[in-house]
Amino acid sequence: MSKFIFISLFFTLFTRPVGYSQSELNTSKEDVKSVFIFEGNWSNPNNWEDGHLPSSSSKVIIEANAVLHNSVIINELEIDDDISLTLETLSSLSVIKNIDNEGEIKGDGELILTGSFAQFIEGEGSFNNIRIKNNSTVHVNDEIYVYGNLFVDTGNLVTKNNLYLKCDFETQRTAQVAKVQGQISGKVKTEQCYPARRANRLISSSVNTTSSIRKNWQENADSYNDDSVVDGYGTHITGINPGNGPAHLDQDGEHGFDFNPSGNPSMFQFDNQSGEFNPIRNTDQNKLESGTPYMLLVRGDRTVNIYSNSATPTPTRLRAYGELLTGNYSTNNLSHSRDGFSLIGNPYHAQVDMNSVLARSKNLRTDVYYVWDPKLGGIQNLNQEGGRGAFVVVELPTGTNSSNSEANQYLQPMQAAFVQTLEDNTATELNFSEDDKVVEEVQTEILSQTDEHFLDIQLFNQESFDLQSTPSDGLRINFGKNYSESIGDDILKLPNVDENFTRVKDETLLALERKPLPEDEEILPLYIDQYRRANYVLNFETSDAFPSQIFLVDHYLETESLVTESSSTYNFSIDQSIAESSDENRFSLKLIPRNLSTANPQLQQISLYPNPTKGVFSINGLERFTNPEVIIYNLMGQRVYSQKSSNASAIQINNFTASAGVYLVKLTSDQGERVFKLVKQG
Repeated sequence: MSKFIFISLFFTLFTRPVGYSQSELNTSKEDVKSVFIFEGNWSNPNNWEDGHLPSSSSKVIIEANAVLHNSVIINELEIDDDISLTLETLSSLSVIKNIDNEGEIKGDGELILTGSFAQFIEGEGSFNNIRIKNNSTVHVNDEIYVYGNLFVDTGNLVTKNNLYLKCDFETQRTAQVAKVQGQISGKVKTEQCYPARRANRLISSSVNTTSSIRKNWQENADSYNDDSVVDGYGTHITGINPGNGPAHLDQDGEHGFDFNPSGNPSMFQFDNQSGEFNPIRNTDQNKLESGTPYMLLVRGDRTVNIYSNSATPTPTRLRAYGELLTGNYSTNNLSHSRDGFSLIGNPYHAQVDMNSVLARSKNLRTDVYYVWDPKLGGIQNLNQEGGRGAFVVVELPTGTNSSNSEANQYLQPMQAAFVQTLEDNTATELNFSEDDKVVEEVQTEILSQTDEHFLDIQLFNQESFDLQSTPSDGLRINFGKNYSESIGDDILKLPNVDENFTRVKDETLLALERKPLPEDEEILPLYIDQYRRANYVLNFETSDAFPSQIFLVDHYLETESLVTESSSTYNFSIDQSIAESSDENRFSLKLIPRNLSTANPQLQQISLYPNPTKGVFSINGLERFTNPEVIIYNLMGQRVYSQKSSNASAIQINNFTASAGVYLVKLTSDQGERVFKLVKQG
């Protein structure tokens, strides 16, 4: 090399003006600028300034909204402010050098960083799906928002504390970190969205924080009514005087807790050995750890009126700032007692397959786990109890449940759940692995087509049923030749804060029963407690060609109602002043194999509602009956009312004015007769 060439090269390298961006420093003279100037399809040359599509050596500058439908490789990428690049499904954009995004990269396709040397992400833009395939490093120089899935296949993603994994109420999704095969260095900010509903949540952190719970989930508020906190973020966490009476305003912030008049706690940890929830002691010292589970009452964001339990809830985001847990995670802080319950948290910011988790764990049931669904309980009326959620028994491996809940085999980011121990005094261990992560969109699997049959029953309050909202609780009975009558095949019930609907067997409450099909008539006692409303509906669903007739026995009204495909609900009312009306054991199921049944199914489909009544009720299900007549007797056998009707689907009684008491309602027709017990209220 001549002296002249060496001096020229030295001058070029060491006299470059200061102030160049990292992107400019890495752009060679051979790079070609390709500028997208007209909104539309990336693959249309007419949308590019020079009329040509970019090549793998191009620095691409996006100045108008663009849509990419295929897979493309470029050298660098720059997106202007308020401009979007949409990567459609199955498309990908591979970038060899740096990215400067001041706009938005969206869509279900992938942005892939494929350099063989250090790459840099600059600009405060947003991204959907990002894949790191760089054996060196990728640096996040400015705060970026990620809404989709982050893949780190190789190399080191250096966050520089600028990576923000966002959630979105509209899509009901949160960003996830897929299986990490490389490395993530630095802190990240994570968040999860909680729709507006005053209810308990079972949650866990997906980062290890160096700061307190208050600084994260309470947004580091100066006071319970700090109006500097951004609306929609954080929640109140209370507990100044747990169990000791009212709190005082001057106690606000004591131990990190927010003031509320009662001083009652809203955040708890579960003791897996004693089986009890205990309030946490503080939020100003305790830090968040990946996989540590809590029960938290989410009233809404921090704008909610803390003085009123009936204040309208608001949507909120809970966010935390710390280091993601990657690699394997294990804990043996679990119940050591047979059938004992343990609350566990998802340690990853990704949904995980509980089939995989429990398969690699020790001494835990692999056929079930328990999810708290805060949306159960139907329409929420904050002026009365109820509608605060319920436990859902998720059957594994299928991920099905009897409550029509969205809960399935996938534990969500920042979600906690209950698992169950198998045997006493045996090493018990819960094991998570990166291989358990399942970040793709999935649907709940339906019950597989086998020789088994099922019976699902949901308990609704009447308002929720009428508005097609969620049930208060649900019960499933699975029938199969491989099941026994032993309780060992069954799944125990975790109690709800509101209505509990379950099977009772050998004085044990079951959420899911597994048993052989009955060969003779069989009675199955049911159990319902903690009624919060006056009017309810039981809704029945069965597998196709269910081999037994199903009757619901109402011991209070002394009726038996046949359940059919066309008559699959039972309406009933609760009178708390009458013990028999609200008795936990008011109902039973009667199952009669169809080859043994002699009952007239048409008569069994007739129903009387409401019952109890104040004098107005109807008898329904009379479509196939001719010359129906209603006669009402008191318990001394005296006729007190009668009404004949022309052929109709129902008889409406509007003027039963007898005094309060119990009566017998006899329906006669050309097809037979049926007697109901009627309770008349004053």
